[in-house]
Amino acid sequence: MLDTFLVSAVLTILTIRVYLKAANYPQVGGRGLHVAHVLWGGLGMVIAIVILLAFLGSRTQKMAAVIGGIGFGAFVDELGKFLTSDNNYFFKPTPALIYSIFVALFLATRQIRRMRRLTPEENLVNAIELSKEIALEHLSAPERDRALTLLAASDQSNPLVAELRQQFLRAPTVEERPSRIAGMARRGERRYVALVATRWFHRLVAALFILQAASVVLGTLAVVVLGVALLTGLLNAGTANTELGPGGPETIVQAGASLIAGVFTVFGVFALRRNRLRAYRWFEVAVLVSLLLAQPFTLLDAGFAGLAEVFIDGVLLVTLRYMIVQEHQLAAHGGETAFVLGTA
Repeated sequence: MLDTFLVSAVLTILTIRVYLKAANYPQVGGRGLHVAHVLWGGLGMVIAIVILLAFLGSRTQKMAAVIGGIGFGAFVDELGKFLTSDNNYFFKPTPALIYSIFVALFLATRQIRRMRRLTPEENLVNAIELSKEIALEHLSAPERDRALTLLAASDQSNPLVAELRQQFLRAPTVEERPSRIAGMARRGERRYVALVATRWFHRLVAALFILQAASVVLGTLAVVVLGVALLTGLLNAGTANTELGPGGPETIVQAGASLIAGVFTVFGVFALRRNRLRAYRWFEVAVLVSLLLAQPFTLLDAGFAGLAEVFIDGVLLVTLRYMIVQEHQLAAHGGETAFVLGTA
């Protein structure tokens, strides 16, 4: 539900920005009135709250997550107006601030999930929550299996556990009919899995990170050479500033994050020939450093145009995590994780 909320909000922001740019930023209202889309965002969040308070069932929760995400996306998109005295929608730091908000929300939701294991009482309460689907005659097979798993982890001495287990085992299940969008997503996922499973794709990803590591090494050497030239008097400060660019706090932090990500990438490249799984782990850390440290400052400088780099890093992260899962499955079946370029 939390993932659905966040994805819905992100897609809403992107849709609003693309539409406003294409339509040359029209305004709803006139004669001194302007109906900002932050109001529509508030309406969406109110509708989501009413749905959660007034209706039962997981399907209404999913609906509320989507509508609430749309509302939150429309709300936070107007952040720049409420941080500036002149209500500047185009306030330059806005993309970086919005990105940081979503990163913080994403990390918080992950922490909530991993904070601790459910107690036997909490497992039972969650199973009782799923039992509403029996009364509504909306119980699906995955929901029944989830409920039985929760009951298995509950206190077996509680008489409710045995009774609920029998209720779930006897209850008829309904077949979930995936929507057209869900069907398209599953077909896309299958194609993606087939692509990532090929050997040439693994080689392509390795080559990409090798090139990135080489660029980091060459860039570091260039900075060292310029620094030495500056210290020895072979280069004046004005020329060095032109070569290195402005040295403001944002630039320094972004350069430092990029350097750290580059170092992890180099570690991954050196690990490729010995252990493919370890190499993918290093690459994953490098991408995370880029997403969490470097990209906010990229957006601060480039605005929403910097989202292209965020998208590329996101695709790389998803790809690497799938490849890591593949390596774990290979190891579980007694496969080798050693990787020699050109032979694997």
